[in-house]
Amino acid sequence: MLWFVVFAAIALGGLVMVICFGISLWRKSQALLTEVGSLLERADELAGLVDQLEVAADSGVSRRFPRDGNGGGPENEHPRWA
Repeated sequence: MLWFVVFAAIALGGLVMVICFGISLWRKSQALLTEVGSLLERADELAGLVDQLEVAADSGVSRRFPRDGNGGGPENEHPRWA
């Protein structure tokens, strides 16, 4: 009879540990879902800010490297790069 009480106590302790672990895991998952929701809200705010940006089609700024008088490209601009 003593062995039955020992095994029942071990089983009860294990059940309590599993329940505590489940509650802890549930709370952590709720916190994670809250953070993901916050991240999605920030992403929406960022998308709204990016939509407000206006990029000029031709701002007059050349995107190419300036060329020297000999028709050379950027590799000829500085002696170290030659």
